[in-house]
Amino acid sequence: MIDYHLHVIAHGERPMTTENILEYCEVAKARGVRQMGITEHDRYLDEIDLAAFQEARELSHDVELRLGIEIDFVPGAEERMDHDASALPYDYVIGSVHRVDNEEVDRATDQRIYDRYETYDLYEAYYANVRKAALSGRFEILGHPDLIKIFRHFPDRDITPVLQETADAVAESGVVVDVNAAGLRKPVGEVYPGRNFLEMFYSRGVPIVLSSDAHAPDQVAAGYDTSLKLVHDVGYREVATFRNHERGSLPL
Repeated sequence: MIDYHLHVIAHGERPMTTENILEYCEVAKARGVRQMGITEHDRYLDEIDLAAFQEARELSHDVELRLGIEIDFVPGAEERMDHDASALPYDYVIGSVHRVDNEEVDRATDQRIYDRYETYDLYEAYYANVRKAALSGRFEILGHPDLIKIFRHFPDRDITPVLQETADAVAESGVVVDVNAAGLRKPVGEVYPGRNFLEMFYSRGVPIVLSSDAHAPDQVAAGYDTSLKLVHDVGYREVATFRNHERGSLPL
């Protein structure tokens, strides 16, 4: 089992030290995770301690460590994204959409964007950015592709055609989708992507990774009882893996 999207530094709560990384590894080992990818947010790039990561990788005998980064996809910020995505010897790069018109859609302390936009229009704009991220060629993995549902603001109109267009773009791009259990800890209370969206990806042959999006050690592999059942029910029998940007696979 893998957990390919998690944060040791998180939102600045702790430094990236060998000890802190190994604390995550201990939880991963106890929960059956054998390959774990540390993917700090790009805004904490300068706080990533490569030496500490490499030492932890040598000391962690039961959990293989991978190094990634989560890039905040923002149209117009290509220079910043390209710099951050090549700054360190990553095994893979996750591209995630958190913004519409440079405003965050997942900030719990400020949800005013949902008042400023008609909800359907906001969803359309969000998924347009998801398609751009997938087709940009910058990323191996597309992070939590329906994050926009986080606070349960749903449009009155059917967004199925928008999701289908997005699934088509993801399949065309060759990017891997992040099946992310963090949504279970959020108001929406479900995995990203939801079952309907995940079925669209499966029917198009889109590979997946599994993740917890942990921001603390006790969140490693949290929610996997739900996400593993979901992906199995949909039809997936393997997950993608990465090493030095080379993709492999592991059976579920």
